[in-house]
Amino acid sequence: MGHFRINAEDGRAEWSDQLFELHGMAPGEVVPSRDVLLWHVHPDQRERVDAALRSCVRSDQPVALSYVLVDLAGDELMVDLTAVGQAGPDGRRAIVGFLLDAGVAFRSAVAAQVDDQLRRAVESHAVIDQAKGVLMLVYGIDGEAAFELLRWSSQQRNVKLLSLAERVVRAAVTVGGLAPDVRAQLDELFFVAFGEEAVDLEIAAMGIDVTTAVHDGVAVLTVRGTVDLATAGTFAAALAAAPRPSGGVVIDLREASHVGSAGVAVLASLSRRERARGLRLRIVAAPGSSLALAGDALDVVEAASRP
Repeated sequence: MGHFRINAEDGRAEWSDQLFELHGMAPGEVVPSRDVLLWHVHPDQRERVDAALRSCVRSDQPVALSYVLVDLAGDELMVDLTAVGQAGPDGRRAIVGFLLDAGVAFRSAVAAQVDDQLRRAVESHAVIDQAKGVLMLVYGIDGEAAFELLRWSSQQRNVKLLSLAERVVRAAVTVGGLAPDVRAQLDELFFVAFGEEAVDLEIAAMGIDVTTAVHDGVAVLTVRGTVDLATAGTFAAALAAAPRPSGGVVIDLREASHVGSAGVAVLASLSRRERARGLRLRIVAAPGSSLALAGDALDVVEAASRP
């Protein structure tokens, strides 16, 4: 049995390894999508399967049908399709479903398993929403940005989104809440929220700015702001887009107000890639920086902060 998730807006999809195998492909051999799924439906049944998937976009009612799957080698296989439409964690509609090789399973056992999997898929949204709430509060971002942060972190660490969300929620519970001063501020804001008139609150956002210059054949990247989980994606993209002259790359972190574990992980990953290319990556940090704790993974030089 293989499972899939299809974005209702653009047709992009996620397939399990088993679903690739049912189509006669190695996992990741093609970019999965709604069109690829339909292409492997027998031509005589393609319109019926297409209509069933479209109904999932319009309704939350599950659909179930059987059809002949034509795999990559041209062999035919009878499969059972079960799918349901639902709103994703980011508010967008998606189709979640399963394909089962109908010739190798007992239908009664399959029905029970499919129902359980669909139930878990729906229940998982609550955990993801809770994790989004934690990130929204900690980093001062909206729901969409929080989901993108979860998705990016999931891809970077090759951890399933649900598993990552569960870890974030457990971590928040383990910490035992925010620091007393932050809790006091939130308590006041919560009290203000009871008022009849809306109150505009000015909150200083902690962002990141990366500028690049080339001096004497060396690319120098100057980083300002906070390098944490919320800005690690922007940080990684800026480092990847920087030029790679023969003299190597220098990352100046003396004006960075904070470099967290996420930033250190990005730097360590970049350092390994640069070494593989035969290039040198040097990091300039302020005296007493915790970056020195990274050991041999990073080439760190401590220097006085800029005036």
